[in-house]
Amino acid sequence: MTDTPSQVVRQRWLDLLALSYSTRRVTEQEIEPGVYALVVPVTCHKETNRALVDAATRTASDRVPLMARGVRLALDRLGEFALTLRTACCGWMEPWAADVAAGKTQVTAFVDLAYLEAALPPRLHAHGVQMDFGSPLAFFRRGALTDYANVYEAVVEMLAEGRSLADTADRLAPEVLQRLQIYANAYLQLSSIYPQANWRIDQDNFVVRFSDSRISLALQYWELRGDPAPEQNVLRGWRTRIERLAAQAAADPVDFPKSFAA
Repeated sequence: MTDTPSQVVRQRWLDLLALSYSTRRVTEQEIEPGVYALVVPVTCHKETNRALVDAATRTASDRVPLMARGVRLALDRLGEFALTLRTACCGWMEPWAADVAAGKTQVTAFVDLAYLEAALPPRLHAHGVQMDFGSPLAFFRRGALTDYANVYEAVVEMLAEGRSLADTADRLAPEVLQRLQIYANAYLQLSSIYPQANWRIDQDNFVVRFSDSRISLALQYWELRGDPAPEQNVLRGWRTRIERLAAQAAADPVDFPKSFAA
């Protein structure tokens, strides 16, 4: 399991870029266990013919270690994921950030997702959360509740902000725990407001059924993902739907056939 601090990760990135620019050559380096980087500086393109640059890039790529769950990402294309990043994408790479963002300097990151997978359980198991790690989605279960996270997006944010795998796990785990708690709070709140209904959890839905009704209502609790304001809007909408179901159940009760003994 990796535990490299983000400060060290950023410095290794900057050192690699400085080396690549100073030598005007394709360079590669391990940034931390599970993350490998390859840089083709803009100066290399200007001063070396395309065939030689391509050959050097292939040779450097061949030196990237084998990865159990490897994903390859070009830093100038991170914006294609349409994420809202906390900071400007790769802005921490000054003075080379503009070249990297424009793709003039080609920077490729090779990330082994197995290292992120190994970093998450120690941060979750103490809270009773079990994990089913997949790509792009990982699923997290606590009791009957389930949450998910897009690990590709987590890695994109990591690279864009210059963070380490350990820091990424430190951010991802609390976000998952917070969402699971939001789901649990919503279930307890609604089932307390409407105790006359039968409540159960079915995968990613709260299922509500009034005993006098033939129909049930499924509330997709992943709708609660997001900011607190939308969360409250979702809950208000659910209450309206539940009250409508309750009114329908009262107006149209199930007509059970009488037994022969009646």
